[in-house]
Amino acid sequence: MKKQLTVLALAFGMLVSFGAAAQQKIGHINADELLQMMPETKAAQTQLEAYGRQLEKDLKDMETELQAKIAKYREDDKMMTNLSRETRTKEIQELQGRIQEYSMAAQEDLQNKQVELLTPIIERATTAVQNVAKANKFTYILDSSESKAVVIFAEGGEDIMDKVKKELGITE
Repeated sequence: MKKQLTVLALAFGMLVSFGAAAQQKIGHINADELLQMMPETKAAQTQLEAYGRQLEKDLKDMETELQAKIAKYREDDKMMTNLSRETRTKEIQELQGRIQEYSMAAQEDLQNKQVELLTPIIERATTAVQNVAKANKFTYILDSSESKAVVIFAEGGEDIMDKVKKELGITE
């Protein structure tokens, strides 16, 4: 009798879980594609590229200055005193150090700028996906972007890209 009750309870539990699974509505969206479609992303990318070019220009200016100091050092090498040679060598080494520090700081700064520019765009896209999910009673929305590899197989789920584009006012 105990075995029968256990089997019956197990069967009932499976039946309930299958019923609950059947009621779930799953959608998917290619978030990378959505972000690329958003006009704000294009504007942010343009700003980020301009910012990166300025950082690169500053770095090249520093490297040009370094090359000029090295050339001048080589030109004057035979005429310099030991003290002058040591001083100029130290100046060149310090400039090399500043260039290296600037390069690392510039990379970090560029990443921070990217986060600053893209965060509000990602938040807007996320809000739109959430609004569409709630309005259409989805249980889950999965990201089908290739870069994320969250969805490997998407048969039976609903692609909500068109609904989210409508929510964001994207007409592409």
